[in-house]
Amino acid sequence: MLKKKHLFLALIMMLLLAVAACSNNEAGNESDSTDDSEGTEEVVTYKFFDASGPATDINTNETTLGKRFEEETGVNFDIEHIVGDVNQKIGTMIASGEYPELLNAEQSTDAVIDAGGFVPLNDLIENHAPNLKEMYGPYLDLMKRDDGNIYVISSGAPHGYAKPANLNQGGWWIKRSVLKELGYPQPETLDEYFDIIEEYTTANPTIDGADTIGFSALTYDWRFFALSNQPMHLAGFPNDGGITVDMESQVATVYGDKEMTQRWLEKLNQVNDMGLFDREAFTQNYDEYLAKITSGRLVGFFDYRWQVGQAMNTLAEDENFYNDYMAFPIVFEEGIKDQYLDPVGFTASPGIGITSGTSEEDQIKIIKFLDHIAKIETQKMITWGDPGETYEVSEDGRYTRTQEQIDLTSSTEFRDEFGFTYFEWGWPRMRGVFDDGNAVEPPKQPEVANLMYDEGDREFLDAYGIQTFTELFSEPDPRPWFPAWDTPIETGSEAQLYEQRVNDLMVREYPEMIFADPSEFDSAWEEYKTEFSELPVEAYEEVITESVKRKASLVNYE
Repeated sequence: MLKKKHLFLALIMMLLLAVAACSNNEAGNESDSTDDSEGTEEVVTYKFFDASGPATDINTNETTLGKRFEEETGVNFDIEHIVGDVNQKIGTMIASGEYPELLNAEQSTDAVIDAGGFVPLNDLIENHAPNLKEMYGPYLDLMKRDDGNIYVISSGAPHGYAKPANLNQGGWWIKRSVLKELGYPQPETLDEYFDIIEEYTTANPTIDGADTIGFSALTYDWRFFALSNQPMHLAGFPNDGGITVDMESQVATVYGDKEMTQRWLEKLNQVNDMGLFDREAFTQNYDEYLAKITSGRLVGFFDYRWQVGQAMNTLAEDENFYNDYMAFPIVFEEGIKDQYLDPVGFTASPGIGITSGTSEEDQIKIIKFLDHIAKIETQKMITWGDPGETYEVSEDGRYTRTQEQIDLTSSTEFRDEFGFTYFEWGWPRMRGVFDDGNAVEPPKQPEVANLMYDEGDREFLDAYGIQTFTELFSEPDPRPWFPAWDTPIETGSEAQLYEQRVNDLMVREYPEMIFADPSEFDSAWEEYKTEFSELPVEAYEEVITESVKRKASLVNYE
């Protein structure tokens, strides 16, 4: 009986050794992973709340990329996207102290940090994330807050400049059918832009039985900057937020009370008096604004392509390509060099962070997942996909796409299924150019950009004598501080008070000035300017200037 027992135990041990050998062999066959994940562990699902914009809630393993990452790391995420007011949603989390394990709080990031809602990531990155360290390099110092801690990881580590073929930043958009009807005009100044809108709207007071809308603006919630940013763009500055930075002295100056803002608001006041400004601009929500863009009734608007992507993608899939829009680099007057294309820059916030209440073990699993995302081969997978399926590699190592692959990767359905939609932004991401010379983003690869244009695109490219839609836009001047708007502002400080009060002032007074009788605009502006002068402007400018100079000293751009 004893011998049988020993034999039984020996068999059990042999089986366990065989299983262990198989597991080790499988681990050894994996690619040179540095995430140290244990393939035999049970898959863990974490919650991720993304306040960057509306989208379909999904588990990452429902996508091709997400399932692949789950198999490689043992981790997936249930992603919930924002619906409604961001500050209200994040405020509820702060009040309850209950957070998802991973969080992008957008403009409420500082509030979450101040409430102790994010855990410091310094040690996690140092001990478990070599790929993150390599990808972000000197930018890790820029992620640190005043206490020396990194709480969020920004999406977008600059690695050189690659000019996009298509605009993804700010521009003055005009409906293509308008441009065609008027003989393809090319506006350069603000007056010329609105002359086109006036001419078309006068000749076409209705479109498909509904009133034509000359010009609309996005003012909803935190997106009010789409209206308030315009003066700096018109004056030839890039998107540094509520300030402009002197190229030589690197001193930041607010422009909300300057002549450029007065000039812009006075122009809108005149546009409104002509019946060309959307009367619902200050009452419509984000979804209503997007719906207006796709309605066919709107002649023009200013916005950032990334912010209206949902609407523009819908128009791009419309069989009638004249419903789409084309953007122009409008400035106040001739002689001003436009700076709508972003220079090489790094934004430390917003970003994604691991929240308090997450166990130490889970923190390590999550940071290893993010580190896996940061590997070069993963980055190429997230932006380019799979060789032979979504792109090709030429003999000299250049990445290209066939027309069929371009059509495939332009499909919203495919992008959702593959995971491009959910992974190409928001997570750790490179920007610019890979070490092998290929653009990180396929649309910025010249060989791809040229093939991406359809019949409608080519009609307008030919009409304007250009090869790409950004050819009309100037290349950005180097600005090692860019962007200045991501400067961390201490809660309760004079600078933070300025941010809050100036936003409240603009939200309250801009409609008053724009909708005022033209004879009353000057007095309305003076009242606004008086209130503006009572804000702690100098404290804010001092904080931004200090940040600008610090960033410029820390980061050396090629």
